[in-house]
Amino acid sequence: MTTTMNFSENEYINYQNKKGKKFETPELEHEWALTQYKTCSKCNCSKSLPNYMFNTSGRDIFDKDGHRLRRPECQECTKEASRGKNEAKALAKKVGISYKAPEDAVCEICKKLGTRNNGLVFDHCHEKKVFRGYCCNSCNRSMGVLGDNVEKHVNVINYLLKTDPKKIVQNDDGALSIV
Repeated sequence: MTTTMNFSENEYINYQNKKGKKFETPELEHEWALTQYKTCSKCNCSKSLPNYMFNTSGRDIFDKDGHRLRRPECQECTKEASRGKNEAKALAKKVGISYKAPEDAVCEICKKLGTRNNGLVFDHCHEKKVFRGYCCNSCNRSMGVLGDNVEKHVNVINYLLKTDPKKIVQNDDGALSIV
């Protein structure tokens, strides 16, 4: 089964420069990837690897076995999330909220200023498609790993409370506090 794929010049350079890679060209890896399946982290459907975009967020683009890293969610789910982000950006723009964090903004979660390696990003609710605030990339990604919903975060808090008990109350404004 041969399919035609267009790879960028940078992609060819990636394969030329990487030691320990499994395949010599992106085409050879693509042919192999057509026979490999993984489950999407969002829709839970099993799809062949070419249905997952390359993951370029880390320092290395190949895994320890020399295969090209891919995103955990399929392309369809990535596109759906992107549509939601664009809707949130458009709504924020309507009410005068900038996509880029203001110079003096701090992360809404850890309360730290953004840095060159951990900048502030535009955070939005994936369900309601509205702007929530600016978060550092680390906090934003951590929320995403937990599924970006309150229930899963409460599960994490309950787990942590098993070994570090605290009394938590919900304030009149809806925020949680430790008392």
